[in-house]
Amino acid sequence: MKIEHLGQSGLKINSQNQCIVIDPYLSNSVEVLDSPDLIRQIPIAYNPKDLLNVDWILITHEHIDHCDPHTIPILAEVNPKAKFIGPLNVRNKLKQWNINSKRIVDLKDKIITLSNEIDLLAVPAAHPKLEIAADGYPKNVGWLINNQNIRIYIAGDTSLHQDIINFLKKSPKIDIAILPVNEDNFFRRQRGIIGNMSIREAFQLTDELRIKKLFPVHWDMFKVNSSLPDEINIIYKSYNWNFELINDISKENI
Repeated sequence: MKIEHLGQSGLKINSQNQCIVIDPYLSNSVEVLDSPDLIRQIPIAYNPKDLLNVDWILITHEHIDHCDPHTIPILAEVNPKAKFIGPLNVRNKLKQWNINSKRIVDLKDKIITLSNEIDLLAVPAAHPKLEIAADGYPKNVGWLINNQNIRIYIAGDTSLHQDIINFLKKSPKIDIAILPVNEDNFFRRQRGIIGNMSIREAFQLTDELRIKKLFPVHWDMFKVNSSLPDEINIIYKSYNWNFELINDISKENI
């Protein structure tokens, strides 16, 4: 399995002839549609028109830096066989963008099979709190991906909540966590920005769940909503954490 970080929380996973894309933000739509001062700080990883041979597109929630109106419809067009999975508000947006409902998979409280080797389980996310949508399933989610007994927890956007910790403790042992570290704070809330875990919270969660490796995300895209790599590394080196910090997940042979 090879994982590529697309910026923000975006990921591209290739494994066993399957290509899975998660929360791809491949445009400047936040700046254009939301706030002119939320300017992208890193290059766009792919032109959406060139991101081909995608089998699955997983979307954690409806915010445009995860469910991007300038990315998702293009990916749907150039990958006509790709299927989509996400919570209710995401599915409604996909239908508004004229993506055929036959390509959209409902959330379930059980395992979703992506291929013979890969399956998926939705994990509740607190963004900023745990909420249930009208269909009875979480409004915001993360994902537990199992690939031949290698388990990856991709949290999406979430703060910590005991119910999430309890959910994950009941799951089989997780090998890699991919967690957001753009912490919630007063000044971000004043700007209308919903933060997530702090760096220390992400580290402590990884230790609490005895996860082997951590890859921090959601720290690189917008200056006002970022963390510094030096800050992440200083906190990691300052304590005796029981996990390995991944700085470049593309170099990992998973």
